[in-house]
Amino acid sequence: MKKIIYFLLCTITLCGCTKEDDEVVSMTLSTTELTFDVEGGEQVVGIETDGNYDCQYSENWILVRQSVDKMRVIVDANNTMSTREAYLSMTCNGEARQQIHILQDCIQFSTDAEEYNVQAQSGELTIPITANIKYSVDNENDWFEVAVTEMGLEVGYARNYKMQSRSGTITLHIGETDKNIVINQEACAWYESFEMVNIEGGTFYMGAQKTDANSNNYDTNAYVIESPVHQVQIDDFSIGKFEVTQEQWEAAMGYNPSTIVGKAMPVDSVSWEDVQIFIETLNLASGLNYRLPTEAEWEFAARGGNLSKGYLYSGYSVIGACAWYYSNSESTTHDIGTKEANELGIYDMTGNVREWCNDWFDYYDSNLATNPQGPSSGSMKVNRGGSWTTPSVNCRNSYRHTDYPNEAAQDLGFRLVLVEE
Repeated sequence: MKKIIYFLLCTITLCGCTKEDDEVVSMTLSTTELTFDVEGGEQVVGIETDGNYDCQYSENWILVRQSVDKMRVIVDANNTMSTREAYLSMTCNGEARQQIHILQDCIQFSTDAEEYNVQAQSGELTIPITANIKYSVDNENDWFEVAVTEMGLEVGYARNYKMQSRSGTITLHIGETDKNIVINQEACAWYESFEMVNIEGGTFYMGAQKTDANSNNYDTNAYVIESPVHQVQIDDFSIGKFEVTQEQWEAAMGYNPSTIVGKAMPVDSVSWEDVQIFIETLNLASGLNYRLPTEAEWEFAARGGNLSKGYLYSGYSVIGACAWYYSNSESTTHDIGTKEANELGIYDMTGNVREWCNDWFDYYDSNLATNPQGPSSGSMKVNRGGSWTTPSVNCRNSYRHTDYPNEAAQDLGFRLVLVEE
């Protein structure tokens, strides 16, 4: 009832505007109270008067457009966390008579929490958000993605293959205010830290030769044991994205045999026989079936599989782009993944350390081979890939090297294959 009375009082004829000394000019306003939400907008105040009216105000977030019988009151969005108000001073024939009160809502924004903890495995997280205004999101993290939904934020995070926890920040821009939400992901166990690349099987020419420039895999630097070039058919398999690191080895075996120490560097100075003990330990802990790659699997992956562009080295024909080798290594191994990956997204298949393969060494034959495993016995095991001590000629994708299975070298390590059950 009070509001009705107030409205009637506001809409009665306003007195005090004179045409001459004793003549009263009428002035009626449709309202003296305007309420806006946080987004702002426009409202119209109807005006009836026989005189000349004007409106005065000082706030820069208000704009008034006057016409004969109405005013358009335009209010900007309120980008602050505080409500705001203002008064429009109305005059009639130059005399102050009435005020219009303007009240605008502020930003209202809330989340359940400012920090969230997630598991090492990949997954999704919903962050409920209550807001009365549109907001934008900045995310510079490469291990999770953020989407804005009606309910709030949907965060999809990748598996953490690192044995250290990691954190990332989402920045929300709400008007003039920024708000951070932190995502913490737990570390993985050492036996879950091996990131694998799934490779589609295919057929390729394995080896190299320097006798026929018009034939397959011609290479003037090819050695005899790289020939004859022969066709090999490979089934699907999964191979390590990176070489096995010193951190992974030490977590499994309790010691670090490497000559040059660095937890993110590839483990070195391990024999083929040492690697078999590591793999047994890994398979027992993980419940999975890892092994060394066959020589054919290794070369197929190094060449880029079905995505191969025919590069001389794994991913590039310019060795410095993809490998730490004799001319650029500065006589040391380097952290894994610090050179460019090949066509399949696999790192360091050229350079850093040579890599053990599962096969006993034998000379190739020219027959088509399907998933070749090498001979059933022998005296030397094959390793591939060149290393930080190796000249470029011995870093080519087809280059073969051999060592006794009980030998270890400061530039010899390995990567894994995962056998899918």
